[in-house]
Amino acid sequence: MTVVYLDELRTEQDVKDIIPELQDVVIEAICATRNKARLVTHAQMQVKQVIKKCAVNRWQGAKKELNTMFKSLESAAMEVDQNLWVL
Repeated sequence: MTVVYLDELRTEQDVKDIIPELQDVVIEAICATRNKARLVTHAQMQVKQVIKKCAVNRWQGAKKELNTMFKSLESAAMEVDQNLWVL
């Protein structure tokens, strides 16, 4: 599990450097079979925090990639909610 420290993200390049690690976290959360809801929530939290950091500093390039990851996490979260209602 990757932990992102916001105080270490000082430039847009720093954000772009951690995007592959965040992508791995997102993929693990989406493909999880156990504790999927917890993993998706944790990944959403991390991606959302980095998106907010990009928005504050107006780093548009990295923000676009992160928004794509967040949308895929939202669809995975809706899938988990739907599966819970089926039970």
